[in-house]
Amino acid sequence: MGKTQFIDIHSHFVFGVDDGAYDLNASMAMLEQAASLNFKILLATPHATELTDDEFNLQLLNHFKQVKEAAQKEKLHVELFLAAEMFFSHRIFDWFSYSWSTFNNNGKYFLFELPLFDLPEGVGEFIFQARLKGLVPILAHPERYRYLHDKIDKLLTFVQQGCLIQINAGSIVGQFGSSVQSFAFKLIKSGMAHFVASDAHETESRSYLTLVQAREKLASIVDEIALHRLFWQNPLNAIQAAEVHSFDLVEEHLMSKPDKWKKLFKNLKNRLLP
Repeated sequence: MGKTQFIDIHSHFVFGVDDGAYDLNASMAMLEQAASLNFKILLATPHATELTDDEFNLQLLNHFKQVKEAAQKEKLHVELFLAAEMFFSHRIFDWFSYSWSTFNNNGKYFLFELPLFDLPEGVGEFIFQARLKGLVPILAHPERYRYLHDKIDKLLTFVQQGCLIQINAGSIVGQFGSSVQSFAFKLIKSGMAHFVASDAHETESRSYLTLVQAREKLASIVDEIALHRLFWQNPLNAIQAAEVHSFDLVEEHLMSKPDKWKKLFKNLKNRLLP
């Protein structure tokens, strides 16, 4: 698939802990696919839910260890690190006692997700409190939350508070429908996105291949510098607890079409009338 290298901060290759890989063989099939596509670093992000407890923690650590040992035995040249995709709830700060709460236990960057169908109360306050603690929240796949499609100002507020944005590769290639794809493009072209990740669950549909395909699709939309940041540099920096680069916001791409026409007519009126 060429010489392009990838770092992926969102996937579910640890077996038996969520809806990703179901056994060690499935985990290894995913890792073998990633290695064949020139992935150099993978961050495991199993789902943490309101049912997450000490038993889950021990199971996750044990299964991740088994996967890592199997990958080393097979001499797969992919570095593996552990984190989680934490579901936004009243319990989320409780999970920061676990080593997987932040990327590679770096004490800084973490991934969280929202409910698919309704925006819960308190997200802005949560982001504010996280930033006060020196933590940097990364919101997983906001383009899939359709309630945000007509509330881009709300999402922009989250970003201005210090929340980072991760787009799913599957959204970019159209796996979740045209409206999700369009919103993903809008977030990337407007400069609001910071990462693109696979959110891989297996080797067929929701796989590591989608990340390669997403980069190819975006090559006609953004420049090489942006591609490098989205697919390599920002993921690497987040794992290493270094600064993640933001993009300049492009206001026109944040507007709906009616808003664009209003601005156009306003500018035209200002030019024509004294």
